[in-house]
Amino acid sequence: MIVYHGTTSRRARRICEEGFLPRKPSRRVWFAESRSYALHRAKTQARRSRDRPVVLTCDLDLGKIRDRVGSKRLMHRNRVIAVDAPVPIEVLRSRPGVDVPTTPEGLARWVNRILHLKPHLGAGRHHPGIDRLSRWVNNRLRTHKNTRVRPTELLEMAQRWLPEFFENVAIDREHLTTYPRAGTIEVKAREEEIEPDPRADEALERLTDPRPKHRVRGIELLLGLGDPDLFDWCVMFLDDPAVTVRLAAMKAMLECEGGQPDVLVPLATSENKRIRAAALAALAHHAAHEAPRWFTRGLKDPAPCVRVAVARRLGELDAVEHKAIFELALYDPNPDVARTARKITQGKGYAHLKW
Repeated sequence: MIVYHGTTSRRARRICEEGFLPRKPSRRVWFAESRSYALHRAKTQARRSRDRPVVLTCDLDLGKIRDRVGSKRLMHRNRVIAVDAPVPIEVLRSRPGVDVPTTPEGLARWVNRILHLKPHLGAGRHHPGIDRLSRWVNNRLRTHKNTRVRPTELLEMAQRWLPEFFENVAIDREHLTTYPRAGTIEVKAREEEIEPDPRADEALERLTDPRPKHRVRGIELLLGLGDPDLFDWCVMFLDDPAVTVRLAAMKAMLECEGGQPDVLVPLATSENKRIRAAALAALAHHAAHEAPRWFTRGLKDPAPCVRVAVARRLGELDAVEHKAIFELALYDPNPDVARTARKITQGKGYAHLKW
């Protein structure tokens, strides 16, 4: 199936060299069936790291991945996919820029990253093997302009021209990485890299439990852990058969820093007033410049519980700029809605209103 991975420009180039590797704090590789969802995720990450957003197009065989890593390490729900394992570079259908570095400095970093070596312990840019590798890459790109150098080819050449660095390692060509041949050292290095938090494992166990109350608890555990991918986890459960689970997911979304609000739009017209209230509150929180539209819609809803849920987010709006919205709340027949609006608008030019 064709899926998309939202990331940053720097991370995208690293993916094109190493493949998709689970890294802290996420420990998972995320994909989405919707390109717009992946793009929104990319923009969120780029804003945090002051980089450029990039969306990679991938072709995933979920059956093969599940067979390789196990069903518990792959979750696919509501058009979102999370893989708790490396995903090989071969799944990429689109790659930004060249696939491999061409300068001695870039090649030295590339080789040392694969070997898990710090710069002062690995190959330097003046190493004869790095120089030969750089000349080989540039000659290949110059004489074969319409082809790319595959990372696996580059790894093979690096092994040939820098043999001293590959003597005591086992090579995983599928994932473009190496492991020490000594088993005890390998285990120590791997655990240090991706040692799981037992609470996160408990949350995942509960999320896959057939009982709704356990899935709710799983979402609450992730919320308590401050999981960086909490919004994506919540999206997976927006179509859960249990209302309590969907409500828990949307409640947790209110604590997320960024998220794709479009996934909530279908729930804003739900016949279930509790679902509608949670969806409109989450939309008002996450919709950025579209937020006033969802505040207005929520405050005009015939169900009091919907208006109360949306009114609780009014503090996120500028009371001076959005006077019409606050007047809706101030004149609401429900005392909780009006009381909330009065607290926010005190001293902001609303004294003339009769409450």
